[in-house]
Order: sequence, then C-alpha cells, then structure tokens
Amino acid sequence: MALNLLDALRASTLAFAVGGLVSGCGGGGTDDTATQASATGSPAAVGGTDGASSTVQETASADSSSSTVAPPAPADDGTSASTTPPAATAADSGTGDPVTVASATNTPTGSAAGGASVKSAPARSSLGINLGALDYYSPTLPTIDLMKKAAGWLTQCNPYAAGNTCKGFATGASSYDTLEESSIDLDADGWPRSLPAAGDTTRKFRSVATILLSGGWQQAGQYVVRYDGAGTLAYSGVGTRNAAKSTAGRDVVDVVNTSGSGLFLAITATTPGNYVRNIRVYPPGGACASDLTTYAASAAACGGTAGAYVAFENFPAGSIWHPALLTELKGFRTARFMDWQRTNSSKVVDWSQRTPATARSWNTPAGAPIEQIVSLANTANVDPWVNVPTYASDDYVTQFAQVLHQKLASNLSVNLEYSNEPWNYAFPATHWMYDQAQAAWPAEVAARTDAYLLQANWYANRLVHVCNIVKGQFGADSARVRCIANTQAASTGSANSVLNCTVAAKTLGQACGKSIDVLAIAPYFGGYVSAAKLRSTVSSWYAQADGGLNQLFSEIMGTEGVAAVAAPLASGGSGAAGGARAQIHGWMSANKAVADQFKIPLWAYEGGRGLTPPGGDTDTRLVALFTAANRDPHMGAAYARMLADWPAAGGQTFALYNDLATPS
Repeated sequence: MALNLLDALRASTLAFAVGGLVSGCGGGGTDDTATQASATGSPAAVGGTDGASSTVQETASADSSSSTVAPPAPADDGTSASTTPPAATAADSGTGDPVTVASATNTPTGSAAGGASVKSAPARSSLGINLGALDYYSPTLPTIDLMKKAAGWLTQCNPYAAGNTCKGFATGASSYDTLEESSIDLDADGWPRSLPAAGDTTRKFRSVATILLSGGWQQAGQYVVRYDGAGTLAYSGVGTRNAAKSTAGRDVVDVVNTSGSGLFLAITATTPGNYVRNIRVYPPGGACASDLTTYAASAAACGGTAGAYVAFENFPAGSIWHPALLTELKGFRTARFMDWQRTNSSKVVDWSQRTPATARSWNTPAGAPIEQIVSLANTANVDPWVNVPTYASDDYVTQFAQVLHQKLASNLSVNLEYSNEPWNYAFPATHWMYDQAQAAWPAEVAARTDAYLLQANWYANRLVHVCNIVKGQFGADSARVRCIANTQAASTGSANSVLNCTVAAKTLGQACGKSIDVLAIAPYFGGYVSAAKLRSTVSSWYAQADGGLNQLFSEIMGTEGVAAVAAPLASGGSGAAGGARAQIHGWMSANKAVADQFKIPLWAYEGGRGLTPPGGDTDTRLVALFTAANRDPHMGAAYARMLADWPAAGGQTFALYNDLATPS
C-alpha cells in the first residue's frame, strides 16, 4: 500500500520543496548543474520499501499549512552535485532566466492537448515522476477521452430477454460476463464489427460492455459520448443517458459520484458495415481557447484575454492529453512510463503484438503505444523514460527505437531501461532471466558459478545488446540515448554484478559498465516498519493520542531534530541510529561509490516513502497509520530531507514514485 505522492506534495512542506526543485532548478534540456536552495524545516516522516514497486497508491486531501522548505536539487547527468547550496534565486545555467521558488499547484489529475506544446514551461529540474498504470479504476485522467484507459470488452447477455441464451455457463461465467471474449468480431483497433444474431446458438452473448470508471472518485456531471457508425449504446452504474440532450452520434450521460459502482458503457446493437466505432468519452471540463493545456472547469473560468471556453469534445483532433496532467508534469525533467507499458507483466515478443497507436484502449496487457508515450513527452517537454519489454525480440527493439528516433522532439533525450527490477524475484521476468542464464553458460553452471551472479550477468549482457540496437537506430544522435542499469538500492552487490559482469565480459571484451550510461536505484525508506518481527512494537503505537504518527515520524527521521528520541526499531529495522533516513542515505553513498568506478552518474528510477503492509496483511490499524502519515504535513519535511540527502550523496536525477492511484 504505497501512498499517493502528489497529494503528499500538496499536503505538506513538500509543496514548496518540490516547487523549488521544479521551477527553481537549472534545467532546459541540457545536462547542466541544478541550482540549489537551502534546506530548512522541522523533521517529519515517510517510509518505503526497496524491493518490488508498489502499484496501489492514494489520493488524499490534506493540510498545506506548514513551514516552507527548499532542499537542494540534484545535479543532473554528467555534472557533480554540490553540497553547498547557493541562494534560492539564481540564474538558470541553461537559459539565463531567473530562477524562482514556486509552490505546487492543486489541480485535477489528467493531461493535455496532444499536439500543443506547453505554454511558458518552466525550466526543468532534476526531478522525474513515475506515471501510474492506465487503469479504469485509477483516479488519473491521462487523456481527455476516457476510452483510452477503459477495460477490455465483456461479453454479456440479458437473462430476461425473449429467447435468451443465458444458460449453461462455464464455471465462473454469468450474464455479466459470459467469458466469450475470444469470440468477439473485432477490427484492428478493437471495435466490435458485429454482434451475434438473435438465432445464433453457437454463442451466448448478445452485447459487449466496457468499464470506463470505477472507485467512486469520478467527477459528477454531464459526460459527452461521441461515436461513429450506427447502433445503440447503453449506460449503467453511475451513469444514465440523458435522452433529451442526446442525438445520433452524441450521447449526454448524467454521472453521479457514488462509491461502490462504476460507469459502464455497452454496445447493445450495431450495424455490420457501419458498426459503432471510434467511441470517445469526455468528462466535464475543458480549457480556454488561449491555452488548451490549462484545465478550465467551465465557461466561467474563461473570457477576456483567456479566450472562449472550449469543452473537451471540441478540442482539435491532435489535442488528446488532459490539461491537468500537463500541469502536473510542468517542470519535471523526465517521466517514467514503466507502468504505462505494463513492463512487469508484459509478454510481448514481436512488434506485431504491441498496442497500436490507434487502439480503442491503451489499457491492454501489451501496454500503451510507444507513439503515444512520445506524444506526451513532446507535449509536456519531458524526457521519456521507457522500458523495453523483457521478452522483446531484436526486431521489436529495432522498430521501437525507430519510433523513438523519428517522433521524439530533437531537444529531448531517451532514458532507456531493459525490463524492470531484474534483481527482484517477485517478478516472473527475473526467474525467466535466471533460466536464460543457466542455458547460456552451461560451463559456468558446471563450475558452480553462483546462479544469481549468472542471472545478473545475463541481464547486463542483454541490456548492453538492447542499448546498442537503440543507439544504432539513432545513429549520429546516439548521445540522446541514455542506457540505464537498474539495480537494488540495498545491495551494492547488485550494482557490482551488473556493471562488472565478469562472466558476460569474457565475450564482450570489457565490463558491461563501460557500455552503460547511468546506474539507477530505488531508495525507498521505512519499509521495515511493517515487518512482522516488529509488529508488536509498532502495534503499541496505535494507542497513542495521535495513533502513532509522532512515533512513526521519529523512527523515519531518527535522532535528527527529534529531542531525546532514538530510532526505536533501529536494531530490528534500519540498523541505523538515524532511522530510515540514515539507512537509505547509506545506500545512496554506497551505490554512488560503485557508479564512480565506472565514471557514470547515479540516478533513482523510483523512490520515496514506501509504508507498505506485506501482501495479505490484515492489520487495518497499520493501514490507517500509514494513510494518516501520508496525509500529514510532516510528510513533506521527510521528502525534503530525502531530496537534500540525495545530491549530498552524489545522486542526480530522481524519479519519484508514483503520481496517483487509489488506497488499499
């Protein structure tokens, strides 16, 4: 249960801390030294795990009344981070423009016009952000068209209709889902070309449906559904078709904000040859004509120099990104699309298996189209941080690289990973790499070379091979590709194994680190707080007046600024008197020393608090404590401390995890 980062930003001192980093750091698109501001403020807390990436996060509103802090921003790429902070206002080394410290904005989640460039974008910092997966139940609004994150089709039938076929279902099937998805007659973009006729006895379903929203977080109001073709659409859950306002090809749907249900759209009839297709679902809102990248809730927000109000359904064809997401991304240097690409579960091998750019929904097992990832990067002016699927063929990598080179704006660079967390055996892909290593080096296996070392070598070897393909496709622009090795923060053995790759080096002729541009780790802090062996101690905190918040924050910040309170779990948790903060600072410094051996920078591919109960944990009080901690203003001071420790340890680009998702 990782908790939502952007809410923590808005809820705390971090709203100002990150504001300073985002708007106040040297940036442009160059690899310049980031301008730094002094770090001040009271200690606070946050937590995290270094291992598997958490994918459930939280949206929460919280108090923004707390002291401002502006921690040093990490220097980026080839530069070294200064530990002596200059003044908070300075000249941007990339543009010459004055640098100002600004607070984070509190706007709806989403994104903005696809083809439009962000207006008056601030200089980019050394901060990055991971974007959560495109799921119908996620509170994020990446595109103005909700169909782009809709669920797959469900095959359905009406048990009350005359001559219904809702009988004899297989185990697990029902009229809600007859489990006949493989029988849907789909076109290349995923639209049903026909539905079974009334007399068809070979199939039970008679309609198809998809889930557009779920979770009770949705905006209430009137949604507009546009579509091509002839047929009938139906709505259920929190949505009801407004017949008086609907016309052919355009439905108006009244949506209420009710928890425990979702918004369902069904195609109950369609005309073969002119089937219902190109369905677009627009939530309330839009933008003012002068700037389609800034969200406007209604016409009341526009007029005068802002121009007329433009509802989402009237945006230009190329403007696909929700303005609120573009607002969130302003100032970030990079956006990591690991979850958008479904990297941890992707089984894609061949290019033909990818999700096409014109697909009905990008919420597929193959992940979002690379063309659309590039479109967002161009629009938001962020370097795309992308992951090549674990099982991808060389041909896939080649065509993937061609799209990046042909479509990415010339001022942007590609941050390139192969797979994700190849050291993490919680993921099937890591086990697969392990098997590949055993098959690749039978002599090493016979010589009893450590199997996990072989797996790290196989990953490193494949990473170098993938990077060489991508850089080859970029040709003279190959310097725009940064090859990133992903290793475990808590173990420098992971970084050493990958960069030295003593087994693979025998074939390559040199250590893999010679062909790698960046070493990246995930410095999550405080994960040990939820360990079973410490639960009795942590449980004792619940009875305190604040539910244990002060004790949790003291544990994370350790002795720093907390009078007479040592980290109570240090001996069984972080092992450091300074608590969780001190623990990850040690990881940062140790991994920087490994990176220095190869003269490459140290980045964070993920990081932040990771107060995450173990899978299957039923301690609801622990969840309540972690949720309260995420919403507490002190959370910002904990992030400020982490973001000050990072450049002090020599770290550079830091991609925070994650933007938005719901709590659990």
